[in-house]
Amino acid sequence: MGSSLIVLEEKNLNYSNISIVDEIGRVFFYDGRVLRAIYSNYAAECCIEILNKKWITDIFHSGLIKTWICQDIKIPGVALILEHQKVPYQTHPSEHTSQMHWLAAKTMIKVNLELSKYGYILKDSHPWNIMFYKGYPYFIDFGSIMKSQEVFSDWLSEFRKYFGVPIWLSSTRWRRFSLEYRRQHSVGFGLELFDVDLLKTLLLRSLGRLQRYADKPTIFFRKLDRWLDNHKPINSNREYWADYLQSHNAQDPLLPKTTKQKFVYDILIQERPEKVLDCAANKGYYSEMAARLGSSVVAFDYEEYCVDTIMNIAQLKKLDITPVHMNVTLPTPNYGMGLIGSSAFERYQVDVVLAIGIAHHLCITQSIPVKIFCDICLKYAKRGVIFEYVDPSDKHVREWNASIPIEYTFEKFMKYFSSKFPKIKQSERITDDGICRTFVYFHL
Repeated sequence: MGSSLIVLEEKNLNYSNISIVDEIGRVFFYDGRVLRAIYSNYAAECCIEILNKKWITDIFHSGLIKTWICQDIKIPGVALILEHQKVPYQTHPSEHTSQMHWLAAKTMIKVNLELSKYGYILKDSHPWNIMFYKGYPYFIDFGSIMKSQEVFSDWLSEFRKYFGVPIWLSSTRWRRFSLEYRRQHSVGFGLELFDVDLLKTLLLRSLGRLQRYADKPTIFFRKLDRWLDNHKPINSNREYWADYLQSHNAQDPLLPKTTKQKFVYDILIQERPEKVLDCAANKGYYSEMAARLGSSVVAFDYEEYCVDTIMNIAQLKKLDITPVHMNVTLPTPNYGMGLIGSSAFERYQVDVVLAIGIAHHLCITQSIPVKIFCDICLKYAKRGVIFEYVDPSDKHVREWNASIPIEYTFEKFMKYFSSKFPKIKQSERITDDGICRTFVYFHL
């Protein structure tokens, strides 16, 4: 091991902002790996003890992120270095659908239930420790594991605040308020409203009753799991784009049929991007195409039904697609104390952005300025943007009878996108059956 040992200086480590308040150790990134520096000898001994338990495999299977002792890196003054399975994208709780948020809670309870059998629990019960990989939620904070034969009242209070209330909302006719509630972190109207004693007593009384089982953690978590089962989210409505035939009857994304599909496929084959962002992903046809060609994909859409569909596809086909419930034009801003939590622009940096079938809707029907649309795409993209321009003469646009903004021209899109990506690969103009559109790949 001597010759291959890598020695790093602590002052040069690329720490994760969100681990700044971690008492056990801090997460940092090195050479595409996710590691955790454990500073105290006592904490290091606890981590080693847990990782040497035969039952740790069961905990990983329940949803705890896979973790092991790093053998090839040393940091002077650091007692132990752990390595974690890498999750490609860090999502924010407001970027989860109600179904995703419920699954996140189920996973955290499942991990706690397994740990409680051996005298351990997780000290944290908030959703910022849950990330999605290939459609499944994982609890990522290994440092949250602690020895305890009791579930403290603060644990249940935190669960109620960040999981209980929004999950209860999503199981009622007020389900749309669940998303708005989850946009808030430590302050906000919803958080204050549901902290009123009267509402605590009336609406979530059954959660409060669980505290009587605090000294019997296994029973506590079984009952909490049953509470979750009784408050499953109401199925998301089939919204406006739910029935849109994105595939155009091309059953296999790797066997493209239309000009658009072939153009995107050819670029992805040529570029082989490591990471791809699919804007307005709908039900994930192009997300699946990119993932099956080897990319790690993050798929945005603002309709819950579509995002849940993408999540199900990722699970079923074991694809590296991270579903994100977010309006492309309203990205999640920085959050947390001192705004150390990264914005969507920072968290979803990718090689190639797919901006297809979206610009005409946003820039014409929603009056989003062309420059702002282009700037949004450019802030995510490091190597290029695959773009679809739909001409105002296109039959679908003419059906809207909408006023066309002066700036909505092919030349303007060319100007803004080429300011960062000067090289261009362009398809022939498609003019079949009233359709009028052009596909362009802007790149370095």
